[in-house]
Amino acid sequence: MNQERPSTTAALVACLRALADDGFTTAPGFGDAVAKRMLPRRWTVLRALMRRALTRANPQRRAKAAVQIDAVALRVLVIDEGLGAALAAGVRQVVILGAGLDTRAFRLASLNATHVFEVDHPQTQAYKQRVAVGLRPLARALTFVPVDFETDSLALRLGAAGHRPDVPTAWLWEGVVMYLSDASLRATLQSIASASAPGSVLLLHYNEPAAPDAQTWAMNALLRLWREPQIGQRPRAVMAAEMRRAGLELERDSGQVDWAQRFGAHPPDGPIARQSRLLVARRTAS
Repeated sequence: MNQERPSTTAALVACLRALADDGFTTAPGFGDAVAKRMLPRRWTVLRALMRRALTRANPQRRAKAAVQIDAVALRVLVIDEGLGAALAAGVRQVVILGAGLDTRAFRLASLNATHVFEVDHPQTQAYKQRVAVGLRPLARALTFVPVDFETDSLALRLGAAGHRPDVPTAWLWEGVVMYLSDASLRATLQSIASASAPGSVLLLHYNEPAAPDAQTWAMNALLRLWREPQIGQRPRAVMAAEMRRAGLELERDSGQVDWAQRFGAHPPDGPIARQSRLLVARRTAS
C-alpha cells in the first residue's frame, strides 16, 4: 500500500461512481458529486478519457459500459436506502469499515445528527484526509479511525475514538469482504457483534462465486495483477451461517436483479454483474 494513493480497486470504484454521477448509468436518482474529488491524478485523467469515449460511443457500447457502472451505482443506492432506514429508526452512530474513498459523510444530509467513524488502514486514511481538505462533512461528526487489521483490535480502536458500544450503530461494510479470508471475516464479525448495542444494523456487501467464463477470468486476472485478488467470494448460505456464528440475525439478502427492479435500472447482464449482494443483519440481544 502506497500512502500517496488508495488501493487500485478503491480508486476504480470511486471512478465508476464519478462516471455514474456524470449520467453514464441507468439507475435514476444516483448522485455522488464528491467522488471526483477523491480520485488520484491518474484516475482523474482516466475518468476524463472515459467520459469522452462514452459520450462519442454508439448506444450498444454505452449500454455495455453502463452494466459495469450500474453495478456500483445500484449497490450504493441500496446501501444508502438501508442506512436511511436505520437512521429513521434512531441510529446515531455509523461505522464504515474499510471506508476507502467513501463519500457518505460528505454527501448525505440525513447524517446531520450522526457521528460517523471511518475505519481503514492508516496509509489509506492519510490519502483520504489529504484529498478531503476543504470538504465540509454533512455528518454531525466525522472521525477517522486508523486500524491495521493484522495487528490492531477494532473494538479497542473504535472505543478510543469515541464509539459507544451501548448506543445502536449502523455498520457499513462495502466492497471489502470478498478480499478477506474466513478467519479475518469471522474476527471482524465478532468485533462488530461485541461493539453493537441491541438495535444495531449491519449492511454487508459481498460477492457470490461467479460462473467461470471469459469475463470472470479476465476480471480475476486483472485483480491478481493489481495484487488485490478476491479470495473470499461466498454463497448466500455460507454468509447466513456466518451471521448466525457471530450472533447476528439475518433479516434479508438481496442481489442486483432486485436492486435494478427497486430503483428502475436496466436488468444486470453477465455473471459478474449478478454476483454482487447485500445482506442486512441486526443485533437483537446483548
